[in-house]
Amino acid sequence: MKLGSACLQCRQGKRKCEKLEPGTSCQQCLHRQLRCSSSRRISNVPAKLAPQNQISTRDEGDSLPPKETISEIIELYICYIHDKPHTLFHEPSLKASAKNGTLSPAVLFGILGLSARFSSKENIRSQGHVWAAEAKSLCQQGLENINIESIQACVLCGNICLAESNADSESLYFVIANRMAQLLKLTKDNTDDDLITREVKRRGWWSLYLIDRWASAGLGLPRQFHDGGAVPRLPMDEVDFSDLRVGEMVEDLDSWRPGIWSHMTTLVKIFGHIQDLNQGLVERQHWGEEDIDSQVLNLADQLIAFERDLPPTLIFTSENLDLQIKRGVGRTFVALHLGYHHYATLLYYQYLDQSRPATPRTRMFAQRCKYHAKEYCDLIQISVRHGNAEALHNVVGHMTVVSSSVHLHTLLLGDDDELPMARQRLEYNFAYLVRLRTIWPSVDLMMKRLITFQDACLRTAQLGTHRFDKWMVRFLLQHALALDEKESSDNSPDLHLQSFPIEDQRLLERSRVTESIIRISDNIT
Repeated sequence: MKLGSACLQCRQGKRKCEKLEPGTSCQQCLHRQLRCSSSRRISNVPAKLAPQNQISTRDEGDSLPPKETISEIIELYICYIHDKPHTLFHEPSLKASAKNGTLSPAVLFGILGLSARFSSKENIRSQGHVWAAEAKSLCQQGLENINIESIQACVLCGNICLAESNADSESLYFVIANRMAQLLKLTKDNTDDDLITREVKRRGWWSLYLIDRWASAGLGLPRQFHDGGAVPRLPMDEVDFSDLRVGEMVEDLDSWRPGIWSHMTTLVKIFGHIQDLNQGLVERQHWGEEDIDSQVLNLADQLIAFERDLPPTLIFTSENLDLQIKRGVGRTFVALHLGYHHYATLLYYQYLDQSRPATPRTRMFAQRCKYHAKEYCDLIQISVRHGNAEALHNVVGHMTVVSSSVHLHTLLLGDDDELPMARQRLEYNFAYLVRLRTIWPSVDLMMKRLITFQDACLRTAQLGTHRFDKWMVRFLLQHALALDEKESSDNSPDLHLQSFPIEDQRLLERSRVTESIIRISDNIT
């Protein structure tokens, strides 16, 4: 007897869907050993019955787009998201399961809801929020199903919440995914798994590790992943992984080589130490300059060693960018180097503080901060000019804001010969932020953070702009939160034009330039 509407799998496969009882798997899915979307875990908690006219008859198949649309959005996800902020799937298997209807519904709608924004078609983009809501609903219904698909769905939903500036829900989805990974013991290989499944699990774990470094800092919360425990093997080369076939069991370790994501995980470990350093500085009552410089030098050596030890084909050059684009991992390659320059900028950022003792070393560190902010902006421009390489995932917005704040510092306080290029880079960064804002609503919040930052710099310029304090750390690290206006000191003078000393007239003129760049960009829709 046929009961209710067809399940998602049968709709995709255009098969007759028959269920013996409501809430159970259909006969087609049972026969094919698929996870049927009609199957629902029944809660032990009694539910209140809604009035007859309010009972939901929603079925996820009702909001499922045509196969052609699904295929298009899967390709957009692979192009702009896959292997950038996370690496969750074996690309050929993802495409095949989406095509034959075996992909987890929560995962499918998560990809649709996250990636529809990249489509050139308005009718697809406009459905993104519908699919995103469906993904979250399905993910919540399946929370007791502890498996790799549930982890993938939670990560996708967390990224959807990040895009919506829903930081609390974002954090919850990521925390649930972390706990599932621990329960599944993803740090240990299961010899019963084929090679693809083993690598998917490794990549899932390392994705959560990277997400934890970013998301915990973004909300000012403690991390869940700590160094020193058991970890899975680092991810293999992305192209080699894509070439694996379903069912392969025997691994050729002699031909194994690390992938770009192996280097990303190494880099993000250093990022965690940079976060700890910056957070620790603002908690101190007294700064010991020699001790601080020693810690910075240690982390600087790690960053230098990281870049030095990269394989020749992963060093950033125009030729290598062409090579990685041809291999299909151009955007992942760019994401690696954007992260490198962002983390280095954060390491040296404290030395932009004008109140720090002026020594050859502090001046060198300040110049390094400006250098990496410059390299970040130049890399964005190069990747756009090349095509098929530009980074458009969400956290690029925050990294671009941090780079922009350094160029603001140069425009306000730098030497005259630095101003033209600093202005040009700031203008380019803001143009890129405007582009990102059309894709990710959360970038609007990030741009507002920079406006707040600019205003704070102008109000406190006479006391030393870019003072490294708790407010500055919130600006640099807590990207998921709104930035409150910085409280002025009780002894701060009123900054009115007529009360500025002659020396500050120069600063005021420069501030008008930076403010005009920000305000013009902020008014672009």
